[in-house]
Formats: sequence, structure tokens, C-alpha cells
Amino acid sequence: MVRIRPVTQVDLPAVRAQLVATWHATYDTIYGAETVVDITGRWHSLEALGRQVDAPDGVLLLAEAADGQVLASSYAVRQAGGIVHLARLYVAPHAQGRGFGQALLDATFAALPGATRHRLEVEPRNAGAIAFYRRNGFTAAGRTSDCGGSSGVPGLIMERAAPRGAASPSG
Repeated sequence: MVRIRPVTQVDLPAVRAQLVATWHATYDTIYGAETVVDITGRWHSLEALGRQVDAPDGVLLLAEAADGQVLASSYAVRQAGGIVHLARLYVAPHAQGRGFGQALLDATFAALPGATRHRLEVEPRNAGAIAFYRRNGFTAAGRTSDCGGSSGVPGLIMERAAPRGAASPSG
């Protein structure tokens, strides 16, 4: 059984460990281990993750096994114009293909209702992630040379209309 819930400050070391392990498994062959250490050191530091726990327009979630092991985590934030930006969704390699990513994606967007569009950036060589997002209605909407901001990492921008019922009555 898997439980999806908001991340607390106490969870941060386990969430960071899951993110770092998943990044190494996913991106070492693309960028090299040294670059992955640099990026995860900046993006997934305890301090950076701690700011996301209490972000007023964001939601930081985790999926955990019955034994408390963090299997996946996500972070999304509201942006101007009715957009909810999925900044991160990573499933530990040993937990992939078991529906945790789907459950976490759905829970993440449900936690930020009222959107008209959902947006994300994905590494263009991460074929598995791109296929996952396409199955969930996302299509290519552009490219960036600075995925996540100040990274120098290329990104494919993907978007979808927020599913019906996700927008607020006034939005």
C-alpha cells in the first residue's frame, strides 16, 4: 500500500535521498555523475526543499510505502495566468512502472485546483518521462536552454489544458 501526503520538515532527508538516487539513475549517463552531484546539490539541498515545504502557492508531496520508504516525490507551484507548473516529479527506479507516478501526478494537480493549464519541463533525452507525460495529455509547447532556471540544462516544455472540473468557477 502506498500513501501520498504532504512533505514535512522531518521528511526532507529521505526526500532528498530519493531525489539524489533517482537523478543519478536517470541522468548520470546523460550528464555525468559530477554534473548530477552539482545540480542535486543546488536543486535538492535540504535548504531548497525546506523552502518548498511552506511555499504559499506550491505543494510538495511524497508517495511512501507502508514501511515509510519514500518511493516518489513531486513539487508544483501556481503561476500567473492560471498555470500550475509541475517543477518536479521523480519516482525511485525500483518503484517505476507500478502506478506511483500516476497517483502522485493526479494528487499534485488536485492539491492546486483552479488551474486552466498544467505545464512542466522535461529533459529531451528522458524518453520514459516524455512518454509518461504524453499518456497524461501533455504535448510539446516549446523548448528552453535553462530547465529549472539557472541550470544550463536543456528542457522540453510540455503543457496540457487542466482537466474539466479542475478550474475554479471564477477561473
